[in-house]
Amino acid sequence: MRALHLVPAAAVLVALGAIGGAAQWSHPAAPGPGPAISSRPVAVTAATRACPPALGTGSGRVALIAAATSGTEAGRAGQAELTPLPPAGVPLRTVAPISQAGPGVLSLLSVPAASTTGKKPTPVQVGWSVTATGTMAPALEAEVAQSSGLASVRCSAPGSDLWFAGPGQEEGVGQIQLDLMNVDTLSASVNVSVITDAGPVLAGDDTGIIVPPHQTVTEALSSVAAGSSVVAIQVRTSIGRVAAAVLEGPAHGAMTSWLPSAAPPSTRQVIPGVPPSSGAAGLFLMVPGNDNARVSVLAITPQGRYRPLGSQTIDLPGQSASYSALTPLGGTAAALELTSNVPVIAAVVVPGSGIGAFTAATAPISEQAVVAGNVGGSGLTATVVLSAPAGAARVRLTAVASGAGAGGAAGAASQVVSVSAAHTLVVSVPPPPGAKRGSAYAIVITPLAGSGPVYAARVEQSQNSVVSIVPAVTALTTISLPPVRESYDAVSP
Repeated sequence: MRALHLVPAAAVLVALGAIGGAAQWSHPAAPGPGPAISSRPVAVTAATRACPPALGTGSGRVALIAAATSGTEAGRAGQAELTPLPPAGVPLRTVAPISQAGPGVLSLLSVPAASTTGKKPTPVQVGWSVTATGTMAPALEAEVAQSSGLASVRCSAPGSDLWFAGPGQEEGVGQIQLDLMNVDTLSASVNVSVITDAGPVLAGDDTGIIVPPHQTVTEALSSVAAGSSVVAIQVRTSIGRVAAAVLEGPAHGAMTSWLPSAAPPSTRQVIPGVPPSSGAAGLFLMVPGNDNARVSVLAITPQGRYRPLGSQTIDLPGQSASYSALTPLGGTAAALELTSNVPVIAAVVVPGSGIGAFTAATAPISEQAVVAGNVGGSGLTATVVLSAPAGAARVRLTAVASGAGAGGAAGAASQVVSVSAAHTLVVSVPPPPGAKRGSAYAIVITPLAGSGPVYAARVEQSQNSVVSIVPAVTALTTISLPPVRESYDAVSP
């Protein structure tokens, strides 16, 4: 048997030698200097998001806007389509896709309720995939919204390593729901890890969860939060990719809250958009590795930087999570800059509706960020909290009315603001002129040329109560393609 394998192996060696010789002959080992080949920016032509099931079993709404800037290529066709992601293994009555065409236009799309097949159909919660092509793909933003159009949670992009952090049972959480959504044509295999302040928790059968193509799997994680004050969740795929959403709430009642996904583990984290509130905000930290962590907390406020915990650091053992009250923040808006000796995950809860409003660590905005679902009037005000931890920043804020386009079109209004280095700026962004009172509108956040790194979040408040926080994440219009050279990087038999 072994001799049979030596023959093709020898042939491979001969082939490798021939290819290597040819490559050496055709391309000298030390080529002379030539023109530099730079990366090439190209327009985004396809984008995918996944929206978790609407609360309850009825219909819901999705706030959608694409190509929210004027930088898209003209003459290219485009379309955005919403298709249902039913629960795995549940046959449903046919639900028609929802199509939306028109770049730069904010739309509030009603997603219908779904029901099972059979003589006695029952309502079923379904997720929704959002796919966009052509002119509808750049700067795509979709959010699950309330009936008013106010965003509840961002529809997330699929990935292979996703993180969430929030309160546990000791902080009033009685139910934790994890929705796993597969927008691809191949099944995904998912592992779910949970860490609390008591350390790693085995989540029962939550290892090797199979999520079939174009379907949703919902996992109840309430039992793993028993007796904990903080719960951190990692969703990791070994095959394929998924989008994920986490819903938390009390054991009884409908006052639930969505957790925003957090930035990957890092030794430097920035959490934007911590607004002033009637009570103390709380900081959730998680150490995914085995080494102990020492975390320093720096607040970036309208008055500048200061350390809300003084010289005190937060010390955590590896594979653990913690909750820390941020009482010293008081009545000022802030971003939190965290530095640590090992990578950590970070998020913040602010007292507000339900169990609170959440913001989490993000990356600085590149190109622009979009928050589709915002409302003004009827006691609600929308602000954008901008923070510039390093150099000064200049940002254009554009409000786009429902059914109107950006880039100077009717129903849009812009303002340019400056944020001093190491400061936070709170900017009111009212509906654009001509918008109907109480109607939804989008906000586009665009750092200008020469601006320093800027982090942002949209905050909706009703009097002194925080209703909603949406951390701003980049919505790309272009991607950079690396240069391609003639080379043999690998040879496979």
